[in-house]
Amino acid sequence: MENVGHFSTFVLAIDRISKNIKRIKDKEMESFGLKSSHVILLFNIAKHEGGLNSKQLSEVCGVDKSFISRTTQELEQKDYITRDKNSNGNIYKCKFILTEKGMHVTSVIYEKISGVVKKVAGNIPDHKKRIFYEILEIFDENISDVVKEIKE
Repeated sequence: MENVGHFSTFVLAIDRISKNIKRIKDKEMESFGLKSSHVILLFNIAKHEGGLNSKQLSEVCGVDKSFISRTTQELEQKDYITRDKNSNGNIYKCKFILTEKGMHVTSVIYEKISGVVKKVAGNIPDHKKRIFYEILEIFDENISDVVKEIKE
């Protein structure tokens, strides 16, 4: 029964953390006319210098293609991303890259993330953070395996 109690604490904490991260992203991105959902795409496009196509974005962000389609359209309309001109007109294979405006907002995102991380984890020793992230990845993999089993 103790394991169930620990898991319940874990699930509630993860849910609270997720909601608070969304609140922070929403508030910080408000001045750019962006939502929290835009941050993950901008962040991942910035990490990949040559850009990412829709399928790649879906995989690295862990979201479905319809989310990618809606969100990239919004980001294009706001001039934060553009389609790479070297994609030979193939809309599905074209890579999204940051515009000048997108590069600027992404640098602000990095600064804000660094500030939040410093406030949240600055007093935790590095070796404990490494252990935490290793265990968190194991939880993520194990929960993903359970989801796969349920789907089958």
